[in-house]
Amino acid sequence: MMLNRVGLLVTLLCCSVPGLAHSVRHVSMDEHSFYASGFNVEKLVNQGNTQEAERQILKQLELSQSEQNERAAATGSHAMGHISLIKNNYPLALRQFQSSLDFFKAAREPLGMAGLYTDIGRTYRMMGLYQSALGYFNLAKDIYHQQGRYDGIALQQLEVGISLRQLGQFESALSQLERALPLLRQENNNQATASTLMQIARVYSEIAQNDEAMLYLQEAAVLIDTLQIKTLQAELDYHLGQVNIQMGHYANARRHLEQSRAQFTQLEAQCDVTKIDASLGNILIYQNQSEAGITLLESKLQQATLYNCTTLLTDLHLTLAQAYLGNDQKALKRHLEQGLQQAIERGELLTQARFEAVKMQMHEQSGDYQSALGALKRQQQLEKQSLEQRRSLALLYLQSQLDVERQAQSLELLNKNQAIQLAKAEQQELEVRMLYASLFAVTLLVFLIWSRFNHGQRSRFLKREVRRRTQELESKNAELENAYIALERASLMDPLTGLYNRQYLNNQLPQEINRAQQAYLLSHETHLENSPSDMLCFLLDIDNFKRINDTYGHMAGDRILTDLAKVMRSVFRPSDMLIRWGGEEFLAVCRNTNRLEAVALADRLRNGIHEHDFQISTQHSLHITCSIGFCVLPLYPSEPALLDWDSYFGLLDECLYAAKRSGKDCWIGLVGGKSASGERNATQLEEKFELPPTRIQTSLNHLSSINWAEQSSQS
Repeated sequence: MMLNRVGLLVTLLCCSVPGLAHSVRHVSMDEHSFYASGFNVEKLVNQGNTQEAERQILKQLELSQSEQNERAAATGSHAMGHISLIKNNYPLALRQFQSSLDFFKAAREPLGMAGLYTDIGRTYRMMGLYQSALGYFNLAKDIYHQQGRYDGIALQQLEVGISLRQLGQFESALSQLERALPLLRQENNNQATASTLMQIARVYSEIAQNDEAMLYLQEAAVLIDTLQIKTLQAELDYHLGQVNIQMGHYANARRHLEQSRAQFTQLEAQCDVTKIDASLGNILIYQNQSEAGITLLESKLQQATLYNCTTLLTDLHLTLAQAYLGNDQKALKRHLEQGLQQAIERGELLTQARFEAVKMQMHEQSGDYQSALGALKRQQQLEKQSLEQRRSLALLYLQSQLDVERQAQSLELLNKNQAIQLAKAEQQELEVRMLYASLFAVTLLVFLIWSRFNHGQRSRFLKREVRRRTQELESKNAELENAYIALERASLMDPLTGLYNRQYLNNQLPQEINRAQQAYLLSHETHLENSPSDMLCFLLDIDNFKRINDTYGHMAGDRILTDLAKVMRSVFRPSDMLIRWGGEEFLAVCRNTNRLEAVALADRLRNGIHEHDFQISTQHSLHITCSIGFCVLPLYPSEPALLDWDSYFGLLDECLYAAKRSGKDCWIGLVGGKSASGERNATQLEEKFELPPTRIQTSLNHLSSINWAEQSSQS
């Protein structure tokens, strides 16, 4: 019975959302037990009866939890996340996906993790958080590369293509989608193939090639007719409606949108229903029925507020502001202010620019040309910032693509080496056969000599081919290395020191922490002392820096910060991330490093700064000291996902300020967990952060010399 419930949840996951069936194919369960259980959840979802499907899943989930079946509970949470995604309840979907991800991380199941990374990325994309979405898609693609799952790689290309289209990068989006399409067809994944065809059509529609878009939508319609999936049919009608609006065929557009509205209403996808009603309002405005269109849009504005459809709410404010131009100035200003404020809160630069364009037209119509000029300047500045932001996203994604290609090149080189070994084995086998064959009659001697000569020809040809392929690989590796260096130079930098800034760290850190955790989660061994799989983080603060600024001036302080960056580059590797955290604080993140090197690196850093001659002018120099706090990630190899980045940074900050209070010019660091031997009192650090037994090291004479925050407050 327990296996039947798991089969039910797995089957729902494979059908609940178009194109999502790939996410759980790796789960090893008997899916036929689902049909034996008497329920047909797949049929319910395909028919759009999500309410009954949700009821059956919750019933099975309750039984699984009562029996403490963690796998079934995690699979059920995954299924409920897909139902929440259909209903546009994105915060709830994220919580359900994260709950399921925690189980698959603990169970060390990489394909389960990859499927959930994909679902989390898709949810972030629907919320308009494209940078986070691309990061999770790349994590999933890394796992699929490691597992040799090309169907999973194709589905990630589809997700990335959708994200790039919504970012306005149509050429890159079309490239990703057209690369995914033949792979999905080869895998006979008709759901994902239909979704890909619809997304390609939307790209062509965005660049005003509507005839080409209609051809792709017609091909998608043929596939969807055979699948009979309600969500896919609703999406197809919506896309057909949008393309017909672009072509000016409003009657056809209205017909398709009304069909899509009926289907999304049955699915309880309130935000999608409201979005379609907004499109119907736009049609009324295009047909010179402005009053009716504005009335409909105003009513949909209230529904979007009720259902918390954040991105749609902003789009409605923009559409209404454009409709009120030259009419109701009070309503126009109200929609401009509310919509612009929402766009600012979510950091949507391009949307802010569109609001400024409407504001410019408003001032121009009223004759306030000075205000119109100010709005135009703000619009141009926002469009420039939006372009830079999209370029930054493209650079980060390209960097990830280069990493994946580098892994593929390494795998190809490994296959070539295996082919060489196989050729050597064949050569030895032939030599043995020739030795035995020499004992036969003289009549076979000519044949044996010819066979040996032919084998020599093959061997020389193989060596030439291997040499040529090796040279090609070396050339491609050099090109990839040059591209990687160029991308690093294009990353966000601190203008004074030339180091990375905090924004760059925020973009890179989640993926790096997940990779460090995966090294332990995917390994059957919990101790990897001899493997460079850890991350080391060092937080550094210059001692008495305010006194230097007050005594010698801020120009001298800037020279010291610049020299300190040079010292850090001499201590750490080029591949390590060196960050100016703020003021006189610096952060160093060493990736793919053995945790046993942490103490030596801390000593090298402190001594390098202590011995360096910092020039504050052409005639004067200073010697300065620093305090350092450091920590290894993951801190506890047996529980690599125990702490998140906020907890790790809190520990780094605590160690740094303990070093400050302990006399400065020293370092304090956390180098891992330790087994509890006998009765022992928890340290003040362990009590404050509720940590298991933790190993602490310091450059001070003894651990008792450390002055923690609690000691300072008591004294």
